[in-house]
Amino acid sequence: MKRLISMILLASVLLLCACADDAAEEAVRKEHATATLSAVGDIFLTDAMIKDAQQPDGSYRFSTQFEDVIVPISKADIAFGNFEGNFIGSDFGAQQASYPEELAAELSRIGFDFLQTANSYSIFNGVSGLEHTKLTIENNGMRALGTYLEPADQAQNQVVIRDAGGIRFAFVAFTKGVGNLTIPENSKCSVDLLYKDYTSDYSEINTSYITAVLEKAREAEPDVIVAGLHWGSENNDQISETQEEIANLLLQNGVDVILGSHPHLVGKVERRTITLEDGRQKECVIAYSLGDFCAASVGECNTGVILNLAFERNGNITRISDISYMPVSAVDRGISCADRYSVMLTEAEIELYEGNYYDRVSQAVYEEMLSDIEKVRENIGLDH
Repeated sequence: MKRLISMILLASVLLLCACADDAAEEAVRKEHATATLSAVGDIFLTDAMIKDAQQPDGSYRFSTQFEDVIVPISKADIAFGNFEGNFIGSDFGAQQASYPEELAAELSRIGFDFLQTANSYSIFNGVSGLEHTKLTIENNGMRALGTYLEPADQAQNQVVIRDAGGIRFAFVAFTKGVGNLTIPENSKCSVDLLYKDYTSDYSEINTSYITAVLEKAREAEPDVIVAGLHWGSENNDQISETQEEIANLLLQNGVDVILGSHPHLVGKVERRTITLEDGRQKECVIAYSLGDFCAASVGECNTGVILNLAFERNGNITRISDISYMPVSAVDRGISCADRYSVMLTEAEIELYEGNYYDRVSQAVYEEMLSDIEKVRENIGLDH
């Protein structure tokens, strides 16, 4: 009996020591931490890319289309993108905005953690399409942002928390509208909206709703708040007055990073210093539009960017320690290529072509990449 008691006491001491070590380790971890976030713009596929991925047995394989971007996406602590489409299990095609579920598995495999689903395609295939899309994304290990199955889902998941590298992130997402459709009355909670007049003029900002969501985000006591915004106008990189108003509203209510999508063009990335209520200043980042990530039609070279943000926390103060970007081009490499469609690292492909590796891209694609990359640098406005 004495031996049993001694063993129990010894086990208790060892457990207490282990807990003390864990607590000490946790304290050290909380004092200083770093993390990285990589974000892309619009994720959608053309009919040509879907057809190219189809296998003889009817299944779909997207791995060759994305293999070049596995490293920059997967090495980030958190990877984010705006998913423009639905997973509804059939009728695959860009016109239907319906993609094979193998695409969700591939996006997860290459490292995406969050896919914004509050956008023009949220209810493109009805509320049932929204629900199946969200479930497919989350069944593949990612999180869908900005859309909900029911009020309880909205209450629990309107703000999504993720700890990375010892830094606590809070994610929210909003869209300007849902492709000129009207959300059914009995599904009003299904999409987070930036505007009250989301079916018409996009002029009445949904201020009280937005601030309520951000209050919920602040209550979670994150180090960083990230907002995905589907806003602006397609094929237009001009920044509207209401976009500026929305950006100001978000930054003044605690948002640190705005990740924009929808225009399908690379837009401005702005560093903005704001003054907090306690008088401290902090630097925020607004990426108005990150362009298209992976869409290429026949004969096309379409260039967007991966935005890379590094964060550093010392005690309770977190700052954005580095901002950079990496141009990526979705390319039709030509009918003679076994892997015809590919998302490629633009600068690396230019360098390879200039090093006489002509089998990667054609001269026409090379020249278009050169032109695209200059436009990207001009539009984004950051030192690269």
